[in-house]
Amino acid sequence: MILYKTIALQFGRNFEREQPGSLVGLDGHPVLPENIRQHWRSVLGDLASARIYLLDHNAASYLDSLRMDIQGMPWEDRPEADIQSYVRDVDFPRDLIWVEYDDRKLWEDRVARRITTQTEDELNNRRQRGFLFDNRAHDMLTVRLFSALTDTLFLDAPLVLEISKDKDGRPDFTNIRWSPKKTVIARLVRAGFLRDEASALEFFEEYRGHVTYEMVIGFMLFAALAAREDDLVLQEARSLSNAQAKTARKFGKTWMAETLKSHVTIRIGPAAERHMTEQKARLRFEEEQTTGRAAPTEHWVAEHERRYENGKVVRVRAHKRGQSADRKLPARVVGPKKQD
Repeated sequence: MILYKTIALQFGRNFEREQPGSLVGLDGHPVLPENIRQHWRSVLGDLASARIYLLDHNAASYLDSLRMDIQGMPWEDRPEADIQSYVRDVDFPRDLIWVEYDDRKLWEDRVARRITTQTEDELNNRRQRGFLFDNRAHDMLTVRLFSALTDTLFLDAPLVLEISKDKDGRPDFTNIRWSPKKTVIARLVRAGFLRDEASALEFFEEYRGHVTYEMVIGFMLFAALAAREDDLVLQEARSLSNAQAKTARKFGKTWMAETLKSHVTIRIGPAAERHMTEQKARLRFEEEQTTGRAAPTEHWVAEHERRYENGKVVRVRAHKRGQSADRKLPARVVGPKKQD
């Protein structure tokens, strides 16, 4: 499935056909039908105006690995200021951007890279994810996360992350807040996702964690696009075929052609492939070194004296020690790891 198409088609059909009844939010107050319709109209308008980027699973994993280089592995205790400082200097290619990827494939790759563990049931609960970055306001950047539940159902964004901007127009991560979307929350209440206040707090806490951690992949994409190197390959395509667009207009569904204009599929290029190969080799090499299963890499031992308990002294000439590096590994994999 393509998540942004699913959202556009469902909200478009709802707006065209459905007259929603009033819903009741967590606070017990009603959410009026017109507010619900306005929410559908707003999301459709944002998708129609946004630049749509669809990452294949290799591109998502590559950008995730770039993030790890800065943010560190999950077990590393690096300050949040490192990644925040990097992200705040990233320039957006457009003011309104949709970034989508296959979350299951990404986590499968994380498991393969041995940076996390996931059960099969946990992986089965992961599908397409889409982030909507809105940088249009001069004083605020907003981020929303949409997640697929099945091939036809999705989870709307119950909270909007609002990040204030400093005087230079850069994100200020010391000044953020979460704005609830009452229409979305009311529908989650009716669907049984939010049974009471305790379940709502747990649900929102998990959602906030997903947004703040995974949205960095979007910023890594923007940085890679600005670099204009050969690590990413972009291919733009129309979201609807000529026949589909013609049929939509014929039956008066102009919103479909207006919303589903085009998208950019992103794959990795030669530079990214080399990076991924070297990173995986580096992880294997370091794991073997840490567990003691690997002999030391071949190196020179300087001339020195060896003294025995009986008083004997032997002069040892300079010589090589350890095993030669695997010629299949890139040279920098077996070199010393850079320490900041």
